[in-house]
Amino acid sequence: MLDEIGHDRWFVRRDADAAPQALIERFGGGYRLTLWSLVETEQRPLGVFTSAEQAETAWWRHLDRERGQRRGSNSARARRLGED
Repeated sequence: MLDEIGHDRWFVRRDADAAPQALIERFGGGYRLTLWSLVETEQRPLGVFTSAEQAETAWWRHLDRERGQRRGSNSARARRLGED
């Protein structure tokens, strides 16, 4: 969920009571997605998107990739298995 924390800034949270996981900031014509941490050196940029909603979707996909839950297409799996 997007939780507005100021003008053109949102936290991405799993639900209303959860800790922030990512930060989305509007700048220029885009929305910057950053891994959120209280320690500034641990914050990591994750990309720029055309809307806050796209940045939020990118965050959840980022988590899926880290957990190994991302699946390729059937043709991509076939190529990995050598079955063209």
